[in-house]
Amino acid sequence: MRIEYFRTFIEVVEKGGFLRAARELGVTQATVSNHIAALEGFFGVTLFDRSKRAVRLTKEGEVLLERAKEILKLVDETKEELKKMVGEKEERIRIVASTIPGEHILPKLVARFREENPKVSFEIEVLDTGGALRKLLRGEADLAAVGSLMEESVKEIEAVPIGKEKLIFICPVDHELTREKKVTLEDCLNYPFVSRGRTSGTRIEVEKAFMQLGIPLDRIKISLEAGSTEAVINAVSVGLGITVLSETAAKKAESAGLVKIIKVEGWNVERTLYLVRDKRRKMSAVVEEFWRFASERGAEAK
Repeated sequence: MRIEYFRTFIEVVEKGGFLRAARELGVTQATVSNHIAALEGFFGVTLFDRSKRAVRLTKEGEVLLERAKEILKLVDETKEELKKMVGEKEERIRIVASTIPGEHILPKLVARFREENPKVSFEIEVLDTGGALRKLLRGEADLAAVGSLMEESVKEIEAVPIGKEKLIFICPVDHELTREKKVTLEDCLNYPFVSRGRTSGTRIEVEKAFMQLGIPLDRIKISLEAGSTEAVINAVSVGLGITVLSETAAKKAESAGLVKIIKVEGWNVERTLYLVRDKRRKMSAVVEEFWRFASERGAEAK
C-alpha cells in the first residue's frame, strides 16, 4: 500500500471522475484506475458505484474518504515532527513555476539567497501557470512563481511581484511580415497564431491585452496549441503561424536564428511576474525568509 493511492482516491472524488483526476495529477487514466483497484483490493471493498455514469462513492468509499484525509494529514504532520527531531541541517524549498519565472527569474533569486543561506536547497518544477497554482493549492509545493494570476485562485493566494517583462510578436524567419516597413495589429490578425494552452500565463495575459485593445478573441485564428514555450517557438519556426511571446524567450529564439521579432504598431504590452503563496497554510521559517527576500528584490525591481 502506497500513500499516493490515497491522494489519487481523494482527487477522483474532488474532481468527479477518473479522467479529470488523471489530468490534474499529470498521470494516465490507467494509473488512476490501478491506484483505485489497489485500494479496493487492500481493503476488500468497492469504493465507487460504477453502475452510473457519474462517479459516486459507496458507503465504504465515504468512510475511506474521511480516513484518507486523516491519514494524509497525519503523514504530513509526522514528517514535519521528525524533521525537527533529527534537526536537519539542510532545509529545502519546493517551488513550482511557469516557464519564464522558472527558467529566468528564480535562478537569479535563488543564487543571491544562497549566498547568505548556503544550507538551503531548492527544488524547482516548471509547469504552466495553471498547473503551478493547482500544485501549490494542493499543498505539493511551498511557493509558486507565475506569469499571471488566475481569477479562480485569487481568494486563496497572496502574491508579490518579482519582475516585469514585455510580450512581443514573433514570426518565421522568411515570413512576409518581416519585409513590411510598418506592421499593425490588423495585419497580424490576417495570419494564423500558434498559442500556449489555456492555462498558460502568457496566453492569459495576451488575451487580456487583445480584449483591452477592443479585439474579440474569435478574430484570432489559432492553428496550433502547444504545451511549452519551446514547442511554440518550434511551431512558429516551421511556418505554422505567428505568436506573442515573452521578450526573453523571443530574443533567445531570434539569436538562434529560429524566428524574427516583429515590431507591431499599437502593441506595448508588459506583464508582471509573481511569487505566490497559499494563504491557508503557514510557511516554515526558511520559506518565510525566502518570501521576504524575494518580496524585497521585487520591490527594488519596480
